[in-house]
Amino acid sequence: MQPEWVIGVGAFAAERAAEALAGTQATIGRVLHPSPASPVANRGWAEAATKQLVALGVWD
Repeated sequence: MQPEWVIGVGAFAAERAAEALAGTQATIGRVLHPSPASPVANRGWAEAATKQLVALGVWD
């Protein structure tokens, strides 16, 4: 596989992806993690994630 994008759901996932894919052509992005410990993070998560993906240029 030669992905153009790898999107981490949360900072930890994005950091791990960047480490695992170092030296490849893949662009690493990140969206907010819908934490079960924080109901506020879950409120409107789909809309927030969509906005983040659009801002990254992943989604039109």
